Amino acid sequence: MDWQSLLGHDRQRIWFQNAIQNQRLASTFLFVGPSAIGKRTFAKLLAQTLLCTTSEPSDFKPCGRCETCVQMNAGTHPDLIQIAKQPDKTALSIDQFIGSDEHRMREGLCYEIRMKPYSNRRKIAIIDDADTIGEEGANSLLKTLEEPPPGSVIILISTSLQRQLPTIRSRCQVVRFQPLSSENLTTLALRHQLISDHEQAERISKHAHGSLAEFAIYADESLREFQQEMRTQLTYRPMDFVKFAKAVQGNVESVGTESQPRRERLKLLIDFAQQHFRDVMSNNLGKDPMLVDRTLRGIKRCLEAKEHVDRMVAPAALIEAWAADIASI
Repeated sequence: MDWQSLLGHDRQRIWFQNAIQNQRLASTFLFVGPSAIGKRTFAKLLAQTLLCTTSEPSDFKPCGRCETCVQMNAGTHPDLIQIAKQPDKTALSIDQFIGSDEHRMREGLCYEIRMKPYSNRRKIAIIDDADTIGEEGANSLLKTLEEPPPGSVIILISTSLQRQLPTIRSRCQVVRFQPLSSENLTTLALRHQLISDHEQAERISKHAHGSLAEFAIYADESLREFQQEMRTQLTYRPMDFVKFAKAVQGNVESVGTESQPRRERLKLLIDFAQQHFRDVMSNNLGKDPMLVDRTLRGIKRCLEAKEHVDRMVAPAALIEAWAADIASI
């Protein structure tokens, strides 16, 4: 991967290039934008640019061949610290920041980033799933964000500025990323072999809101069919919320018995409903104020439901309450 193969985000690339060339690169950044649009790839390319031992960072052209670049592409470079939500967890844990109970402050990101760089250049930390940092984790990270080691760079990757605690937001330089164009999304989907038919890829890209994750969803025929079924039920009035809740529960259970995959599927289905309300609102702006008000309440209820999923509320009870509230809007 190099900057030439990165699709989209030219404005952000030029901004960082100028900052590095003018020696005005900050230490802490919060990358904000929809999921699966390239924020993580951008962060890793930036890290490779700063650590490549053949090219100077100001050249903004990592060689891709030196030992550092090879290690960066493999994710094994000792000066790159990466943490993300563990597969069986719903949030980043405090242990990932300051170590387990028996090794407090002797391991974890906040400890590792203060170690001397192996490359004699700098340490770089990428914190994925930053939306899930809780208050305890944020507090453990504050001192590192306030007083980062000289030359270090810390990048938090988020989907929403509103999901960041004020203590985190105020200590980071926010860099906003936009959804990919449908043309770039089509290219990426074909490149990652999510689909092989170019024409079908173009059709799906027009509905995927610039996100590779949404493209993968729309490329799944069974999910597309269920989304359409949900839209039909959400449109019908009076809405049969019992039928709706049973359909959602059945789809959630179809992914298996593990709790985390079920929760991820539930959030996806809530996203489907939220997108339905957004589409209704955009198609009726200026036409029916009462309908717009109802759809806004529907969007708000969906956002609340997703927060409850993250808070480990029992899925069956959550689905029933959410469906009943949606039906009453």
